[in-house]
Amino acid sequence: MAIALPQYRKQLLSLKSPELDDLFEAYALAAEALETLNMQVPKQPERLAEYRDICASIQTEVLSLLRECNGA
Repeated sequence: MAIALPQYRKQLLSLKSPELDDLFEAYALAAEALETLNMQVPKQPERLAEYRDICASIQTEVLSLLRECNGA
């Protein structure tokens, strides 16, 4: 997640939250699946789009939690 959101790297590494940990794990699994799908031939555009959306959704959730933690 720190690679996907480099501008928040310090914050991501400093916060301790079970909810963030769950999101990090979910993101890692989704990103791994996306990478695997990207290497497959033939390509599966629908599944690729689905996993890109999943990754983006998790990033959005993480950013929302970061804002909550900062009192914004």
